Amino acid sequence: MIQLTYEQKSSVGLQYILDRLNPSSPYGQERVRRLTPYTVEEQDLLMEELSNLEKLMNKKDDLRQELNHLRRIFMQMKDVRPTIKKAREMCLNDIELFEIKNFLIYSEQARGEANYVNGQTKMTGMNYMDLEAALDILDPDGRRIPSFYIYEAYSEKLDAIRKRKRELEKSMEIAAEETKKEYQNMRHEVVLQEEEEEQIIRERLTNQLQPYLDAMLYNANVTGRLDLLLEKVTATYFGKAVKPIFSGLSGEQKGGTYKDTERLNGYTNTEISFKLENVTNPWVASVLKNRGLEFTPLSMELCQGATVITGANMGGKSISLKTIVLNVLLAMCGFYVYADYAEIPFFENIQMISEELQSVQKGLSSFGAEIIQMKDVIENVEKEFCFVVLDEFSRGTNPHEGAALVRAVTKYLNQKHVVALLVTHFDHVAEYGKTHYQVVGLKDMDENQVQHEIQTAGTEKGVSVIASHMNYGLYRVENEGNCPRDAFRICRLLGLQDNVMDLLDEKE
Repeated sequence: MIQLTYEQKSSVGLQYILDRLNPSSPYGQERVRRLTPYTVEEQDLLMEELSNLEKLMNKKDDLRQELNHLRRIFMQMKDVRPTIKKAREMCLNDIELFEIKNFLIYSEQARGEANYVNGQTKMTGMNYMDLEAALDILDPDGRRIPSFYIYEAYSEKLDAIRKRKRELEKSMEIAAEETKKEYQNMRHEVVLQEEEEEQIIRERLTNQLQPYLDAMLYNANVTGRLDLLLEKVTATYFGKAVKPIFSGLSGEQKGGTYKDTERLNGYTNTEISFKLENVTNPWVASVLKNRGLEFTPLSMELCQGATVITGANMGGKSISLKTIVLNVLLAMCGFYVYADYAEIPFFENIQMISEELQSVQKGLSSFGAEIIQMKDVIENVEKEFCFVVLDEFSRGTNPHEGAALVRAVTKYLNQKHVVALLVTHFDHVAEYGKTHYQVVGLKDMDENQVQHEIQTAGTEKGVSVIASHMNYGLYRVENEGNCPRDAFRICRLLGLQDNVMDLLDEKE
């Protein structure tokens, strides 16, 4: 099972997406707050969700008015699940019966609108149950007004009691002062009878609602699913988005049961297809846009074992990693992904190790925290089909031991039924990876031109000038295990003093 912390969601840009969703109902809002990827047991639900999203996307313009009406209905709904739970155990009071009645009114309105939308889109699993009979229990007059009152229609005895109370109240108005006390005492007795009869009615109404409680919960769940689905349509406006395809699944649109979950250790390996074309990250793109820059789309193919990304300083290696992780998570949460094409394995777990996600609260160094996390990764890799993501793993120790450790981890992951993505600045790691990608970086930069631009803009803006010439795209590298050597070029461009640069050159 994939469990994500708020920090992990924020780190890769998922929280940026979620913060911009605005479900109308409390049921949809809760689904956004508690969003987690679908589990292996929920693969069919994930395929249904993506299929429904595709169908809704195809008809969203034609159904704009109906979908907006559904949102307005959802806005009127309150969370009645605690009240439904109470109804199973004890009598509801007037306020709680009012809450149930209101939910039933809006549930019936949503049912009518959703039936039309479902008929036009052919979505599945989004049908409301008919609760008209339950609503009749709380609204015997059929006025369908969002209010609640213990009507006389509920009981002939109550009707007679209230008539008697009204007669006494009229008599009190005209009675002599010496007889008013007698009428007040009689009215008090009638009021006690009224309260007793009203409580009997509340208990009867609560009991009459029992057969419909499960259907109410079902409709609340459908409301949450449909509300979130409408927001998933909204999320496609944050960037060019496409429906992901899941590899390793059977059935129509590769939606079914995982073919083969046996591990690589001596068993037949499941074929893995992991391909992303022109994938983007809306969160990073928004940050770059504020700086007058554009996000460079990425394309990658990953395979079983370790894929290594290397690149220049300031080259966006970690951004590449976050972009891949974001879109894998979106796919497994039933969203469209921000790419031209996406084929992704169905992972049982996603394991991330990144310095910005570490905690030293237990007194460990950042390196020690990484090792504790790596132990968890290895335990999970032995049990589950994992996507392992390592961002500059082992950077917190000396380069010689750090590089040796990353090489060992890379070799280990190559032997397991796992897809791993590593970003590293260490040499001779990529040569052990199954695949090696490199950030283009400053490879094609005209150094003289950049120097001229820095002189014109001023040294304090040099970093921005270099960033504007940085190519953040990825290209596949063959037979190359070393990282690019752009650090010294950046030092020269930013004007690091010659007496230091001369010593660096001598050291080389």
